[in-house]
Amino acid sequence: DLPDTIHIGGRILPKTVWDYVGKLKSSLSKELCLIRFHPATEEEEVAYISLYSYFSSRGRFGVVANTNRHIKDLYLIPLSSKDPIPSKLLPFEGPG
Repeated sequence: DLPDTIHIGGRILPKTVWDYVGKLKSSLSKELCLIRFHPATEEEEVAYISLYSYFSSRGRFGVVANTNRHIKDLYLIPLSSKDPIPSKLLPFEGPG
C-alpha cells in the first residue's frame, strides 16, 4: 500500500504522535505497523542524513502526505543508529 515516493506533508510534535499511538494500541479494530527505511545508494544516504538532521534538530516527527485510503496516518520518527526503539512502540508483535 506504500507509494514508491513518499512526500513529507509537515511536521508534528512527538507528544501528539505518542498520545495517538497509545490510543491505537488499546484499540482492537486498528492496526499499527512499523517500517524501517534505509538508503539504497550513497545519494539516498545523503538525503536520509539531511532529513534526519532536519527533524531531529527541530524536535519533531515528520508527517507523510497521504493519498492512500488504506493508510490513515504515517509518521517519520527520526532515530539515529544508536537510539533505542521508543518504548511506546514496544513490544513488537506479529510478523515483523
